[in-house]
Amino acid sequence: MSGPTPLSVMSCRKCGRLNPWAYFAPVIDPYLPIGTCICLSCAEARGWLDRDGNLKPGITL
Repeated sequence: MSGPTPLSVMSCRKCGRLNPWAYFAPVIDPYLPIGTCICLSCAEARGWLDRDGNLKPGITL
C-alpha cells in the first residue's frame, strides 16, 4: 500500500512567497517536489483580476 502523494512546495515567480494560499499558473516539475506560481497578491497588484478575483478577459498566464 502506498502513502499519500505529498504536495509540491510552491513559490511565487514574482515575489518569492512560499506556498501562497491562492495562486495562478502553477508550473510543477514532475520529478521534483517543487513548483512555481503567481500568487493572488501579485496578480491583484498588477491589475490582472476583476472585482471577483477572476482573471480579466484577455489576460493569460
